[in-house]
Amino acid sequence: MGWWTEKRFRMIQNNLRDIDAGMDVDRYVETLKEFGADVCMVGCGGITAFYPTQLECQKTSLYLRDDFFGNLLRKCHENKIRVIARFDFSKTHIQFLQDHPEWYSKSVQGEPVLYNDTAAVCVNGPYQQECSLQILEEVIGNYPVDGVFFNMFGYQTRDYSNRYVGICQCDSCRRRFAQYCGMELPKEEKEEDPAYIKYKEFKKFTTEDLLSKIYHKVKSLNKEVAVCTYSHRNVDLVRSESNSAVDRPYPFWMMASENNVSCVQGTFDDKYSSNCVINAVDIFYRFMGVSPYLNELRLYGDMAAGGNLDWCIIGGFETYPDKRNFEGVKRIFRFHEKYEGYFSSLQSCASILLVNPLGSGTDAQKEYLGIYKMLKEAHLLFDVTDARETAVLENKADAYAAVILPGVEELPASTAEALEKSRAVIIGTGLTFRNSRKNLKRLFSVTLGEKLEKVRGCYMLTEPKKVFTHFQDRDWVYLDKDYYFMQPDAENLNYMPLISASMYGPPERCFGHEVTEQSCISVREGKAVYYPWMPGLLYYSHGYEDFKNLFLDVLPIQGNDLIRVSAPPCAEVFFHRCGKETYLLQLLNYSGFNGTMFYAPLPVEAHISFPGLAVKKIQQLREDGKRKMACDRSLKVTVKGLYMAILITAKER
Repeated sequence: MGWWTEKRFRMIQNNLRDIDAGMDVDRYVETLKEFGADVCMVGCGGITAFYPTQLECQKTSLYLRDDFFGNLLRKCHENKIRVIARFDFSKTHIQFLQDHPEWYSKSVQGEPVLYNDTAAVCVNGPYQQECSLQILEEVIGNYPVDGVFFNMFGYQTRDYSNRYVGICQCDSCRRRFAQYCGMELPKEEKEEDPAYIKYKEFKKFTTEDLLSKIYHKVKSLNKEVAVCTYSHRNVDLVRSESNSAVDRPYPFWMMASENNVSCVQGTFDDKYSSNCVINAVDIFYRFMGVSPYLNELRLYGDMAAGGNLDWCIIGGFETYPDKRNFEGVKRIFRFHEKYEGYFSSLQSCASILLVNPLGSGTDAQKEYLGIYKMLKEAHLLFDVTDARETAVLENKADAYAAVILPGVEELPASTAEALEKSRAVIIGTGLTFRNSRKNLKRLFSVTLGEKLEKVRGCYMLTEPKKVFTHFQDRDWVYLDKDYYFMQPDAENLNYMPLISASMYGPPERCFGHEVTEQSCISVREGKAVYYPWMPGLLYYSHGYEDFKNLFLDVLPIQGNDLIRVSAPPCAEVFFHRCGKETYLLQLLNYSGFNGTMFYAPLPVEAHISFPGLAVKKIQQLREDGKRKMACDRSLKVTVKGLYMAILITAKER
């Protein structure tokens, strides 16, 4: 196993500009040490070479003095800091365009895709297929790098100004697509077009094929070099980002870090998460940082979920014009360094598995995020796994009391069989398997009929009250978005009758609702729960607590055997084993978030009991060391800042 498996690291990524090739290397390394970073990621090759390359397929920075990358690597290694070399093979300088037109992407109009003085190259062209390997061979052959990272890997249909440039029409794409499926390359992204449906498969295949080629090339040169990019295949470190954008629609998703890390940690045993906390407010505004409270919460999310700490700015430390977040990053990195043994040993205590429907579309992802938020606010421990990794899901399902499939479109027969045979209660929300009659029948004992066309104005009757304990005084909850008529098997229990829409208009005419025979939840007792509508999406989008409570009232798991937490919804709870008879309780305080702003948090109280543990000792982990805490059978704490970590020594009862 490589160095990246030994412990969780603390990385700073400096996205170098050409002018940074003249940076003071000694000062840069000293600043990394001040932060407490033990890994850095810096530009090396591709668009610009930050070393004296001998290859004719890349341009060296005009500002290069001597060997910037080589000197930085040597100095970092002398100070026990590992270096991941950053490459961007998505573009080259336009100087190569005339002599090598076959390298480049082409628009529908047949023109190269230009941006400033760069031109976009194609996944299927000779530059990415051949020159990228030559560059890697030159770098790894001459420098003892610890890792390689690839930016903007794969197909790009938009440029840096978000201008749509379309499906690449270069000769390499035309030829390879014809070989792949015998069809003509589509020119438009039309979901109903058979050629475009095939093209999406083609993109996945060719991207994974190239990454596989690169991965095996790197490992043949040096198996101790970690491979990292935004992919879950043929990598050692799965890259993701917690970032902001000024045009991104609301609601603001504040738990991106813990979500991204959890999905990797809960899916793979041989890969690790490197979720990058982007300091900048947007790619257009790289030189201004987000709120310190948001920046720190994102880093705490990385750490609490068991991932590596990963933080990014553009350029060097000295020239970056917004240093407001520096001290907060240093404080968190130093805390992690002090207790890295615990953070490198976190093991799940969860009894719920939430399946992330990656690749299933926007509505499915909103459904997932809504369910994620519900579970977090209820302080229920859960793991996350990637729906695309079906073999992993088959192996993991039996270890959980409940498996939730929000918006999952399809699963292979073998995966459905493993879920059916597992001890877990399977929960389908967001119209899981709406187009998979066999899986719906097998797992949930229901059949879906037609879509309800007139949803707006419909309600759900919150009965029986013995199930919906949150709704003693509220009988109707509105229904919105998609709902499908459902035919459950006779043995199913069916809750929440659908109330049809009535007349709409002046108050004088607003009557005529009818309670129908249709249900909004069907339960296969002890085995499955199905929602023919979208509680997660509605909660994520609209925020009404009723949708969360409707879900929680039916959820078969109401708590964890080891620990119970009573705290406001703004307190996020993590609880892991981290050694023999050792547990780590972590709390994040989101009370300063108001929907668009992150302010200083208010003090938040949490009451923790330990029904499944015989507690011997409790200590708070502080920057200045461990502090013993008094505890009998329960613990009361006040989280005054953004974060608190508590070490618990206990035996399971």
